[in-house]
Amino acid sequence: AMATTLARYKLRPGYFLTVGTLQPRKNVGRLLDAWLTLPKSLRDDRALVVVGARGWRCEALVAQLEAAQANGENVVWLDKLTDSQQLRHLYAGAGVFAFPSLYEGFGIPVVEAFASRVPVVASNASSLPEVTQGAALEVDPLDTGLLANALQTLANDTRERARCIAAGRARAEQLTWHATARQTAEVYRALLSQ
Repeated sequence: AMATTLARYKLRPGYFLTVGTLQPRKNVGRLLDAWLTLPKSLRDDRALVVVGARGWRCEALVAQLEAAQANGENVVWLDKLTDSQQLRHLYAGAGVFAFPSLYEGFGIPVVEAFASRVPVVASNASSLPEVTQGAALEVDPLDTGLLANALQTLANDTRERARCIAAGRARAEQLTWHATARQTAEVYRALLSQ
């Protein structure tokens, strides 16, 4: 089933994946810049796959993605993906999940990646460190060089990959929807009793 989805989008397993509506706070432009600095052999081997519909103020990013594709770069943008089964397959086929968001309320895609046993590079900003709790490689989302290093580490360093996959899986189990729902209920109760 996963193979069918990957074949449909002409993807080889092991790609770098990011998921989220294209808008400035998702910081996908810097992720693309970071990926473009990786060695050509690595870029040829591991595509950058961006899953997300056009959002607010995304024109510059769309132009950036299209320019990379026009230059023959291994960049895939899936803007019309609405099938949740296919999305699960795309997570499962990824080699590294990247989420360099500048601002996140919670960061559901990171949890999805953890649950799919994919190592994660995440931003050290906003609420993400609370979600990842050390299970991801956390980087300054404004630093393209550090972002590129983290991508390369999780692509190439078997031990660090294994550590992040194991820690991510454990973290995903702690963050089951049941727990999230309970925490949300407690937050509402606390707000109402103030």
